[in-house]
Amino acid sequence: MKTVMAGGFVTPATIELQRADSDEVVARVRPDPGDPVFAGHYPGFPLLPGVHIFEFVDLTARAAEPDLILDEIELCRFLLPAGHADDLVVHVRRDGPRRRATVAAGGETVAEVVLRYRNGATP
Repeated sequence: MKTVMAGGFVTPATIELQRADSDEVVARVRPDPGDPVFAGHYPGFPLLPGVHIFEFVDLTARAAEPDLILDEIELCRFLLPAGHADDLVVHVRRDGPRRRATVAAGGETVAEVVLRYRNGATP
C-alpha cells in the first residue's frame, strides 16, 4: 500500500493506493475535513463538492500512471451526496485511453466518472 499526499488543484487529501496494476487502480481517499470549502458547501450540512470527487479520480489514476495528461471529461455522474467526513473508495479501470471510475462512500456508489487521457511521456 502506498500513501500519497495529494495537493491537487482543489483540495489536499490523502490517497492510499490499495491496488495498482496495469488494468486497475483502487485507492482510499480521505478528504481534508478542515478544508474551508465545507463551511460554505453547505452550512450545517457539509457536502463534498463534485469537483473534488472528479479530482480524486484524476489523482488516483495519475498516482499509478504519473505520465498521464487529462484530455477530456467524458462523463461525471453524481448519484448520491458524499459528506465532508466520508472516506471514499475510488476504483479506476483502464479502457484504452479512457479511465472508467466508480467512487463509493460507506459502501454506496456516489459517482461514476469517465476520463480520457494521453501519455505525456511520448511526443
